Amino acid sequence: MQMAIIFGTMHIVKKAGLEDPQYMVLIRSIYGIATALMVGFTYHLKNMVTRKNDTTALEYDDATPGNQGERIVTTNVKHDLAEIAKLQKSTLLTVGIVVFMHFKFGYIQPLILQTLLPLLNMYKNPLFQIHILGKPAADDLKRPWLPANPFAALGGGNANANANASSEITEGAQAGASSGNDSASDSESSSSKKKETKKETKKETKKEEEETRKDK
Repeated sequence: MQMAIIFGTMHIVKKAGLEDPQYMVLIRSIYGIATALMVGFTYHLKNMVTRKNDTTALEYDDATPGNQGERIVTTNVKHDLAEIAKLQKSTLLTVGIVVFMHFKFGYIQPLILQTLLPLLNMYKNPLFQIHILGKPAADDLKRPWLPANPFAALGGGNANANANASSEITEGAQAGASSGNDSASDSESSSSKKKETKKETKKETKKEEEETRKDK
C-alpha cells in the first residue's frame, strides 16, 4: 500500500508538473498544515489515554535490542503514553529530515509523501484503532505492541534461496566432475589406441624391411 502511494505520488508530481516553483508555497502550506494536525492529534490521543486512565496490569518481556529478556511490569495507561511519546518523537524527527532535504536540495516529493503517509500510518496505528475507533485490544491490537521484524520473512526466503542455490551448485559440480571423468577416460582410451596403432605400424615396417632383405 505504501509503495503504491510512493510511486503513485512521484508519478503525479512529474505528470502534473508540481515541481514548478509556482506550486512551492501551496505544497509547503499543505505540508505544514498536515504536520500540525498530526502533532496536534498525538496530544489529543495523549489526553484521551490520560482521561481513561486504564491501570490494568501489563507484564511482558522486553524485546528491545540490548534489553532482551528483561521483564517489564507496567500498566496499560503507561504503555500507551510511552507509545504516544515514541510517535511524537518519530514525527518530529521525520519533519526535521524532510525540511532539511527540501530546503537543502529543493526536493518536493518528500513534502507531498509526508503529507499522505502519516495519515495512513496513523489509521493503522493501534492507538488510533483502540482509542478512536473503539476496537478491543485483542489479536493484532493486543498489548504490548512490539515492533515487527521486517527481515523475518526475508531471512526465511533467503535461506530457501540459498539452499536451492547450493543444491544447484552441488549438482552442477557433480555433473562437471562426472563429465570431467568421462572426458579423462575417453582421452586415456584414445591415447592407448594411438599407442597400439603406432606399435602395429612399427611391426609392419619391420616385416617389410625383413622381406626386402630376403629378396635381395
